[in-house]
Amino acid sequence: MTTTTLGVKLKSETQNRLKMAAENLDRTPHWFMRVAILELIQKVESGVRIEGIIDEKLLPDDTDRNSVAMRNLREKF
Repeated sequence: MTTTTLGVKLKSETQNRLKMAAENLDRTPHWFMRVAILELIQKVESGVRIEGIIDEKLLPDDTDRNSVAMRNLREKF
């Protein structure tokens, strides 16, 4: 199995939270991110929709900023 390195931009506050959470589990931030990503992939593959992942109050703003479909729609105009 080959691996690929991906970059993730995090705010410094989030990076600090990641480091602390990983330390609390006696793990590395790399381990923490890998496990979190795999768990989210499994949720989506099992049928969870975006509403089951993002708080409904945050969903409109998140959709506006991160939706691929919305981005494609804006690019058409």
